[in-house]
Amino acid sequence: MVTNQVEATQFFKILLDWCSPQVARSMLDDMDFYIADTTDNESIRDSIKMVRQKLYEMAEENLMIEEEEKRFAEGEQ
Repeated sequence: MVTNQVEATQFFKILLDWCSPQVARSMLDDMDFYIADTTDNESIRDSIKMVRQKLYEMAEENLMIEEEEKRFAEGEQ
């Protein structure tokens, strides 16, 4: 059974409780390369890829928020 969106979200939130976003991305990159890309197990492959995608989406969203906050702060000064 493939991981659903709720489980993937819980997975990456727990991961981020224990390590930095950069370490979490590196870990999932390695899991994707060494496990997901080589396994015949579709469930584990899809689960790793789903969690990795959610983590990268969160990183991109945080960058957009930081940029927006920076523009707002510059407009205030």
